[in-house]
Amino acid sequence: MTRLIWAEVTRLLSRRFTGIALITLLLGLTGSQLVLNDALSPLSGEQLATLERAYQQAHKEWVTDHEQDEQDCRDTGAPPDECVVPEPTLVDFTGSPTPFQEATGTALKLSAFLVALVAFMIAASFIGAEYSSGSITNWLTFVPRRGHVFWSKLLTVAGFAALLGMLCATLVFDAALVLAHLHGSRIGSVRELVEMGARSVLPVVVLAIFGFCIGLLSRHTAGAIGVLLALVVVWFVRIGPLSSLGWAQRVTPWTPDGNIAAIVDHGYTYSVPVESATPGGAHLDLVEHTLSLTHGMVYWSIVLALLITCSLLIFRRRDVT
Repeated sequence: MTRLIWAEVTRLLSRRFTGIALITLLLGLTGSQLVLNDALSPLSGEQLATLERAYQQAHKEWVTDHEQDEQDCRDTGAPPDECVVPEPTLVDFTGSPTPFQEATGTALKLSAFLVALVAFMIAASFIGAEYSSGSITNWLTFVPRRGHVFWSKLLTVAGFAALLGMLCATLVFDAALVLAHLHGSRIGSVRELVEMGARSVLPVVVLAIFGFCIGLLSRHTAGAIGVLLALVVVWFVRIGPLSSLGWAQRVTPWTPDGNIAAIVDHGYTYSVPVESATPGGAHLDLVEHTLSLTHGMVYWSIVLALLITCSLLIFRRRDVT
């Protein structure tokens, strides 16, 4: 079994698609670090001076006009508290650098998404290409024990995804620390961010196994990509055109994306619109619900267990020619 795994590792790393995917991932992570750098960097002296001039102009206009604007608003019959024109402040114009915890957390989530997508593609193409080229038939000629071949491929994909996820999370976090030191940002919540980085490895492994199983069941990389695109379309429609429908949001606990978010964020909060009748007419309220980390782990454990079992049974019994 060990020799089989090493042989599969060699085959995986020697594939051209793996190299192209890893280069693409590196470029994507580099781009995310540029965004992180912009979020942590303070304003330059020239930018600050321009914004201060804009603030002074706005404040001058407020001093001159706000009383008349408020009176005009009250004359229309609007409540007085809704007619108050707040005094502009310098912070409203200059803003402030994004806190280290927020910026790094966003970078870790973005990197987890990119790495998981790349791991899915590598895993799906790893088995899909063998069916398309017919090399799986030759491989089973040398190693007729299909169960051993299946587990060696699956363990190779899962191990590769775990190592890739850990490496990328470490690089992103270390880069955030370096950028924070360069820009003088206050570093805090390190433990929470490290835990988030560790949790972000799980979706990478999950999607790698998911891609491998779908690629095996469909016998083609395109089949796995089609399933992934279908899930993305369903997610987009559910949070977009159907976002105001209660039933579309109540299914969140059973959706792949909701449970992935629950793992990465250590819990995921979503809102369900609930319509109620009031004397003034129908009123729409948003009721918040939470998916726990445990729910996400159990959900994906069951899904992967079923997928792996079906894939193994089909691989052992189906003709691969």
